Amino acid sequence: MARTKADDYNKKRASILDAATGLFAEKGFHATSISDIAKSCRTSKSRLYHYFTSKEQVLYEILRDHALSLRDTFEPLNGDTSLAPQQKLESVARRMLLKNVRFRAKHKLILGELDALPNAQRAEVASLLRKPIESIFDTLAEINPDFTMDKSMQFPAAMMFFGMINWTHTWFSEEGELSPEFFAKLISDTFVNGFSNAGLNEFE
Repeated sequence: MARTKADDYNKKRASILDAATGLFAEKGFHATSISDIAKSCRTSKSRLYHYFTSKEQVLYEILRDHALSLRDTFEPLNGDTSLAPQQKLESVARRMLLKNVRFRAKHKLILGELDALPNAQRAEVASLLRKPIESIFDTLAEINPDFTMDKSMQFPAAMMFFGMINWTHTWFSEEGELSPEFFAKLISDTFVNGFSNAGLNEFE
């Protein structure tokens, strides 16, 4: 007979993921052991294996869940016809900025520990992480029509934009004088004022 799950199974599972996220971000995935996670959760290694089959599974679920959250945050903007192209970029920048600073540890793991996953899991998470990047392709094409002429430039140009935001988790504070709204607009203005005038034919 299969062992039934306790009523608080999901709650305890979530608490393990939270503890592991902090440890992985602080010490690194490879330097963190199952024993470290168990100790942080005030439980035993054997008890931990009741919830997860391995340390890799713990990391996979942390990264996958965060990647899904990012995808679900940005995909609704695709069909929003009420926003002008630059307004969409501002919204993307603001949402990404807030995600980065509110989930600093998870973002750090996305940037630094993806390669620790087995190949199939790494490919799955990487595919999910590509969705927010792809979500601005059409917006970039609206800002610079030349962009539609060379599809090979879609990903590099989108990464140029996201690259202005990716490391904000290391320094940006919501309690600081710089508001997320102002900084998102600054990022968008800085990018658009250059990108809209970029001549892609110069790279041929």
